[in-house]
Amino acid sequence: MEKNTPSFTSKPADQGDLFMRLSNHEPDYLAANAPELDIEQEFMGAIKHTLRTARKHGLSRDRIVDRMNLCLPEDLYVTKRQIDAWCAASQEYKHFPAIYLAPFIWAVGGIVSPLEVITRVLGLHVIDEHEQMAAELGRTTLIKVQANNKERDIKKAFQLFEEKK
Repeated sequence: MEKNTPSFTSKPADQGDLFMRLSNHEPDYLAANAPELDIEQEFMGAIKHTLRTARKHGLSRDRIVDRMNLCLPEDLYVTKRQIDAWCAASQEYKHFPAIYLAPFIWAVGGIVSPLEVITRVLGLHVIDEHEQMAAELGRTTLIKVQANNKERDIKKAFQLFEEKK
């Protein structure tokens, strides 16, 4: 009885090419129909969760405010009272201003959950430098695979052309 060994050079007919599917994927933010973008509850939940997590790591709201003010321009500052008001559901001005988001994330040591709420609803992702390099390596690999496939197809066409002569 002959042994059936799998071939690693060809793929099953029903298996799609992952690289081609990834290169043809359209991001959600380019969709023709407007998605539901009401993220207020989830965003504020992420802000509050970030504050609790920072507190567990020894960063009080006062310390977070001090750190935020270190990276804000002199004419722009934040107070603990403002953060408390932004996080209180009973306050009239309970919305967290976007201008303070980057200093807030830096002040809490890079906890990006509020930013992830914003990007996720748009079909995007927050990635760090290591993940960015991995993504770039993936794109480079995709380009190389596509170039190799094109080269192979041209060689086949050229070989057929030479055989017909």
